[in-house]
Amino acid sequence: MNCYVPISDLKTALAITATTDDVVLRNIADSASRMIDRFTGRVFYVTSATKYFDGRTPLWIPDCLSITTLKTDEDGDATFENTFAETDYILYGPGEDDALNRYPRIRIELSMDSDYGGFATGVKKGVQIIGTWGYGDGISATPYLVDTTLSAAISSTSATTCAVTAATNLSAGQTILIDSEQMFIQSISTTTLTVVRGVNGTTAATHSNGASLYIYQYPFDVWQACLALASAVYQNRSKQGLSSETLGDYSYTLGKQQVNTICNDYISSYRILRV
Repeated sequence: MNCYVPISDLKTALAITATTDDVVLRNIADSASRMIDRFTGRVFYVTSATKYFDGRTPLWIPDCLSITTLKTDEDGDATFENTFAETDYILYGPGEDDALNRYPRIRIELSMDSDYGGFATGVKKGVQIIGTWGYGDGISATPYLVDTTLSAAISSTSATTCAVTAATNLSAGQTILIDSEQMFIQSISTTTLTVVRGVNGTTAATHSNGASLYIYQYPFDVWQACLALASAVYQNRSKQGLSSETLGDYSYTLGKQQVNTICNDYISSYRILRV
């Protein structure tokens, strides 16, 4: 439930002003986003999660934006007895140029003054990392921009609506952040958002009136690919002779060749090549 293109942008591209197909368009945008995930072998949305890795030094990890806790199990007894300080390791991004400062991070090495000799080298599932994961916008550990504020407190963790001071830049299909909770916007009525709470590994919480609302950002190429894919799915949805795929309770129709052509045109450079 993470769309790489807002429904408002998709409707503009398709010259749609009516709200009749808003749910269909949101499902299509979500489906198109998952096509991008499968094509690239990575996700661009951000999740909060605990992940485990076989011990090795240096340690290669999937797209990581930040680390809250890094622990190792040196003797393989399933107890992570060593907790690394931030000064014990260095996070590296992809490539050779300016590797230290690029996002997402994909490699961890020991710092020169580390208190440890390695990352549980040779131990299966010897490393535990709590952090945020995903490609994000490719330039920041915090790939979101502040947009508006809450105009009323969210006092219940089960509430499915929230009121904001302005919704000009908000759209169904966006993932937003309030405090430490991510939410997915399902629909908007004036300045009231209907949302799915606590998505992407975050936890539903209460929020104060005036709390800042941030919108997650993705690379422009990914936005463009999602727009092209979603537009093609919507326009081809009633045609015959194309392959179909089901995501949840929604089926979309698009030829594999068309998907590959669009993805290769826009996002081939983001693809993870496995050897």
